[in-house]
Amino acid sequence: MTARQHPSRRTPALLHRLPGQARIALVAGIAALVLFGTGAWWLFQHVRADAYRTADNRAFELSDQLAAQAAEGKEILSDPLRGWPLIEIDRAGRTIAAAGGTQHLTDLPALLPPPPVPPPRRATGSPQRGTVHIGAVDERDHSRFHRPDGTLKPPPSSDTSAEQKALIAHRQAHVLAHRTTTVFATAVHIPAHACRLPTEADGSCRSTLYVLVPSDDAEVAATPLRTPLMAGVPLAALLVAALAWTAARRSLRPVEAIRREVAEITDTSLDRRVPVPDARDPVRRLALTTNTTLDRLETAVERQRRFVADASHELRSPVAALRYELETALAHPDTIDAHQTLHNALSATRRIHTLTEDLLLLARPDHPAAHSLIDVAGLAAELVHEYQHRGHPVSLRGSPGQVPVRGDGVQLHRLLRNLLDNAVRHAHTAVVLDITTDGRAHTVTIHNDGTPLAPDEYEHVFERFTRLDEARARDTGGSGLGLAIARDIAERHHGTLTARSDHPRPGTTFTLVLPGPPDTTP
Repeated sequence: MTARQHPSRRTPALLHRLPGQARIALVAGIAALVLFGTGAWWLFQHVRADAYRTADNRAFELSDQLAAQAAEGKEILSDPLRGWPLIEIDRAGRTIAAAGGTQHLTDLPALLPPPPVPPPRRATGSPQRGTVHIGAVDERDHSRFHRPDGTLKPPPSSDTSAEQKALIAHRQAHVLAHRTTTVFATAVHIPAHACRLPTEADGSCRSTLYVLVPSDDAEVAATPLRTPLMAGVPLAALLVAALAWTAARRSLRPVEAIRREVAEITDTSLDRRVPVPDARDPVRRLALTTNTTLDRLETAVERQRRFVADASHELRSPVAALRYELETALAHPDTIDAHQTLHNALSATRRIHTLTEDLLLLARPDHPAAHSLIDVAGLAAELVHEYQHRGHPVSLRGSPGQVPVRGDGVQLHRLLRNLLDNAVRHAHTAVVLDITTDGRAHTVTIHNDGTPLAPDEYEHVFERFTRLDEARARDTGGSGLGLAIARDIAERHHGTLTARSDHPRPGTTFTLVLPGPPDTTP
């Protein structure tokens, strides 16, 4: 039974299946939604907070003005700002004045903050800020203010100002009910000659004026922004996502052109190249890298074709010779020299074996050589000694002692042998092998006094199956792979192998440079 995959793990998998431009558009849209949403929330909160501050300032000023009027014995409700909720309560707990719906709230005096300390020599004190959680609306006269379905009655259109004011005040009470709001309390001292209901022994009145800050004013100021912001933020995010989609599609057009061109390239059209855009961006680098890869691929395929053709040509002669000897022996067994026939067949077989081994060596991948410590000077001395015993004019010049190189001893032996074989084959009288070192790099030169190379042959001799005109004869010429193998081994050991004929002495000099081991100091 297969366990269900958690939804949170399926989401990234679904995102990875989306096209690249869709993922870019989705990420851009989400980022824009978060960014614009945060900005819209900040703007809305800022406008609302500013509206609250403005309302608080207005309530403070109104408290100061109305308290001054009350201290003079004036009627508070005659103030032009009477639409604000306010209530005046004297020290005896009596409601002196009320407006803005406070007269329709249940037990409001008991919920208000305690009265501030009255000033000793002033008629009014400074408004003190506080908060109050307003209770329910007094609905004892429910039928007066409500329709039968429970909704509030609208103010009458007739000229009944008292009833109209009552209905408006009841509506205001419903707005204030069950809310926590800011309240400014101001102590008021009314002198005896202006006091209607004395609370003090000298006939004066002491009361507290409470002005409530209507929260709906701040909400009304911020509400017009709510709808545009709620509609504008998603639309802006969609616009950003659409622009990101369009930009991503336009940016990926060169990639699609590269894909189409690569898809149409076959082994018979490797000379085609992908278009390179003008913009200096990763797509241009991708196109340049793709064209470079196609260059290498074309070169490799052409080299492989030439290699196969040359190998077929080189193998044809020894195979034909071997077949001729065997067919002749079978057709005329009484007229042939069996020993000579077997000798010729063995020579052809050896040549096939040697050529096959060389081909297999060159066909190997370019893996790095082994990292054993090999003494190149010792290998050179052994080979020079061997060639001298064979009667070849090979001499060793210079004796630097040990010349250590990190690498494969078998391959380095093969490299030096191939160079000596080539030098002996082309030398007229002498071959000189010289070794020098500076500690960081070792230089091996092999000079033969044969016919010098032309400048255009310096690199040509290292190509596979290359034999110069003087070495075309099968009895003296090699297979044309020796120098190619030698350079291949040198490169595997991070070295170089070059040929020059500008030596002071006549002939050709092959120069092999190999790096010393990293722990060797000069």
